[in-house]
Amino acid sequence: MKQTPGLNPFLPFSVYVPDGEPKVFGDRLYLYGSYDRFGEGYCSRDYHVFSAPLTDLAAWEDHGVSFSTDAVPWSDALLYAPDALYHNGKYYLFFCLSDGTEGVAESDGPAGPFVNARQITLNGVPIEGIDPSVLEDDGKIYYTWGQFHLQMGELNDDLCTLRPETVRTDVLSNAPGREGFHEGSSLRKLGAHYCLIYASEYTDAAPNSGGRPTKLDYAVSASPYGPYTRRGTVIDNTGCDPASWNNHGSVLCAGGDWFVFYHASSNNTAFSRRARAERLTVDPAAGVIRQAVPSTNGFVKTLLPAHIVSPVHACRLFGGAYLTETPEGRFPCTALGPGAGFTFSPICFRDGGCRLTVTYRAKRAVCLEVLLGARVAAVCALPPQPAWSEESVSFSAVGGVWPLTLRIAQAPADADCAIDALQIIETKGSI
Repeated sequence: MKQTPGLNPFLPFSVYVPDGEPKVFGDRLYLYGSYDRFGEGYCSRDYHVFSAPLTDLAAWEDHGVSFSTDAVPWSDALLYAPDALYHNGKYYLFFCLSDGTEGVAESDGPAGPFVNARQITLNGVPIEGIDPSVLEDDGKIYYTWGQFHLQMGELNDDLCTLRPETVRTDVLSNAPGREGFHEGSSLRKLGAHYCLIYASEYTDAAPNSGGRPTKLDYAVSASPYGPYTRRGTVIDNTGCDPASWNNHGSVLCAGGDWFVFYHASSNNTAFSRRARAERLTVDPAAGVIRQAVPSTNGFVKTLLPAHIVSPVHACRLFGGAYLTETPEGRFPCTALGPGAGFTFSPICFRDGGCRLTVTYRAKRAVCLEVLLGARVAAVCALPPQPAWSEESVSFSAVGGVWPLTLRIAQAPADADCAIDALQIIETKGSI
């Protein structure tokens, strides 16, 4: 498996972590999320915690299973999206399950294992919903949860009971004239502003509701309970997979830079979702986030030709192409028929020659175009190869920063073409 550290998706290709909630504890950035398994549906019965030093956000470590359904005394349902909090010397994991129940567990360390799971209750009755979020601010601990209608309240010091007089049931909504709230709330602070990041149904064509929740939108308020004003979109994962359905994530400042963490599906499904991150431009004083777009870069500021080693690092798939996983541990882009392909973010090329080698297989002969920006830099004939094989083509690059696209120009409908790996070597002189 070839993978460049720090590029999107930034965890190992075989790791599918959606619903990412990033938190800085000490000198490390921790990522809490659900845990998909390839070829299955939403989530699983385990969580893993991942972390990286703030000085090197390309060096992610898997701390293993931090919590599982086995530790939940009242349910064996799937574990949906979590969040985490450090409070009074302990780390707390807030979780929800596919049966609608929610709970909290604790640990002496940010990576778990988390133990002593208890249900979140209101007036002695377990709450129902999904996607908890927690924020400690000015001595109060705010808890949000829900789908379609966002609920919020303050937790007592036991962190498992809500104060009834503080609970609000309609902080955000997908009702007509509202914010397009679907699910996946994440309550954060931007300067003095309370900011809710959420999966949104909002579209210009169907305001407030009805769209696929592929966007993370944000709404701000001077008060944690609102009223909130929707200000725009943070990121939209449309184009990362033909069957993209939902999104979930949040924003934070780490090492002096702002990032949005989100996910993108694969395998031409709404599932098998991988963690991704983008740099953000944020004005905390104004409570404004400038929309980011999915990129190859992740935590790498400048892309070089040598970074491009796998189609999984592509930022856009088109023409029906999608990323998958094979039983032997390969991660190709498949369904590469006429007009299909994938694009990487702008890459810093030098003037001179380049040689591209692709690892592919195809039932029929296909013609592969190599584009730098809008310019077709080379055309590579890929002969029929039922087993994984290599083919190379040389091209000239004009010095500058160019998006790189590989596109099938000609192929029969039953070509069954897939590309598994790439290598770009810059050579001396022009071709």
